[in-house]
Amino acid sequence: MPFRVVHIVEATEGGVARHVLDLVRGLDPVAVSCLVYASFTRPGSWKDRFLALKEAGMPVRDIPMARPLRRDTVQQLAGWARRDAADLLHVHSAKAGYLGRRAAEIVGLPVVYTPHAFPFQRTTDPLRPLYRAVERRLARTTARIICVSDGEAREALDAGLPEERLAVIPNGIDPGDWRPPAAEQRRAARAAHGITDDAVVVGALARFVPQKGLDLLLMAAEDFLPDFPHARVMLWGEGPGRKALQGLAKRLRLTRVSFPGPAHDPRQAYAAMDIFVAPSRWEAGPYAVLEAMACGLPVVAADVAGNADYVLHDDTGLLTPPELPGPIAGALRPLLADLDLRAAYGAAGRARVETAFTLDRMIAATLAVYRAVTREREEA
Repeated sequence: MPFRVVHIVEATEGGVARHVLDLVRGLDPVAVSCLVYASFTRPGSWKDRFLALKEAGMPVRDIPMARPLRRDTVQQLAGWARRDAADLLHVHSAKAGYLGRRAAEIVGLPVVYTPHAFPFQRTTDPLRPLYRAVERRLARTTARIICVSDGEAREALDAGLPEERLAVIPNGIDPGDWRPPAAEQRRAARAAHGITDDAVVVGALARFVPQKGLDLLLMAAEDFLPDFPHARVMLWGEGPGRKALQGLAKRLRLTRVSFPGPAHDPRQAYAAMDIFVAPSRWEAGPYAVLEAMACGLPVVAADVAGNADYVLHDDTGLLTPPELPGPIAGALRPLLADLDLRAAYGAAGRARVETAFTLDRMIAATLAVYRAVTREREEA
């Protein structure tokens, strides 16, 4: 009989939601019976994608996890876990990580936690010391903490989390779903945005929030665009920082910068690009970087946890010091000037995803953690 794993997720959008959806769809139902407790109160929540799981027969419970954190939410999660006869809780991201682990203490269940970037990694947040203390406290009752990159694991150790509780399982994608575009697909994607054949597109695809550092890319563009008349910068995405980024581009008089909007099909966005940039201030394991690499794009990324584990410097792309626009411009210059260099980095990135960052590897490693945790519980 399969053991029952409840996934608890409040961040039902972006990379966290994608990770959960990939896991519950990919885990072998003969081995694991999955349930999902999700909150759909965030703007942009992927509610329809989670409800599609319910329509396919997987239990999905809508449990609001509103701010501030409330004890009745913990009790509700614990009550449902008891009624659903859960064997293990897998909690995702910081808020659900707090609520779900408190619920696990009430019902006496083992719990696995995937933070998808610890809250104390937020370099601009003055509450980082508090987050470290909370994470250290909750780690005592967490069977495993799954880090999605070696860099995230190093951040955990630096914060005082117990090494014996950590497991590193990188995010993974299906390389068959993300491929370098055929020539016709590339022409069509570029034509849709009025991109000429001789243009070199420096692209980014991210939520418009401070974490993603897109303001740094715009400041770098002020440096390199005058020297490369065929270069363009295109920022795909949406988010609360959109107006601020557009205002910055206007103040810097960047006439060759555009904001195409949300990438409803990211493959089309990658097909239009020549270089992908990820200037994040912090990360854990960014899916967009893996997708861009799988699509054959060279990547320029900030040297932070996650980025630095996925991108190999001077092999699949270039890493730059975080928070500094100058090095971003410096890294882009040789790539803008050299088509062969772009192609070499892109091919190496594709090969790296195929060998190290597949969805099958991620799912198999996660199942191994579940089995180890349940075995330890039985032997205790």
